[in-house]
Amino acid sequence: MSEKQTINLRVLDEKTKGVLRTTFDDLERQLKIDSLGLTLFYVVMELVGNAVKANLKRVFFRTHSYNLSDPDDYRIHIDEFKAYYNAVSEEEYTRAFDDLGLKVTIDIDLDHRRLLIFVENTATLHPEEEKRIRAKLASTREMKDILEFSVQFADETEGKGLGLAMIVLLIRDLGFDPQYFRVYKTEDKTVARLEFPLSADYTPIRLRQSTLS
Repeated sequence: MSEKQTINLRVLDEKTKGVLRTTFDDLERQLKIDSLGLTLFYVVMELVGNAVKANLKRVFFRTHSYNLSDPDDYRIHIDEFKAYYNAVSEEEYTRAFDDLGLKVTIDIDLDHRRLLIFVENTATLHPEEEKRIRAKLASTREMKDILEFSVQFADETEGKGLGLAMIVLLIRDLGFDPQYFRVYKTEDKTVARLEFPLSADYTPIRLRQSTLS
């Protein structure tokens, strides 16, 4: 059992949603894991939506000559971005992504030992974004359910961050360890990595990396 697939996209249109749903339903049939297809669909939809929103944020800040890397500028103008995001047309942000060369890629890598899914975005995380993501992931992993997370830890900076909580809880409900879900940046992109061990002798990436360091 070995399979690799790459899906490139900029927007979450109905065609893309159909491709993702079919792909993950096929994985569920192959792996015989109940609810895997629907869970992966929701999780990847959330991650892709976050990536598309991050790209649009860069378009907006650059267009208005705002400094996305400046925490003060970020706090001042993020509400303007929210209003823009809620009103922008699909055509407008697709054109903006083309101008900046932004894109989102989904890589699926399956073998008999594990299933890996990478959602990669050519826009890299800024320090404020990375700080919020790490804090939310750390707090969510201790939560029993999404309601507890919302009450205790959610903020209003860019919504309540419930998408990340949902991802962690859905991974847990499938019977996998959400500790292996990672969001990180490289030199030229932001990566969300979903990792599902399928064999008892599989060593997760995080443990292999800590052994080498």
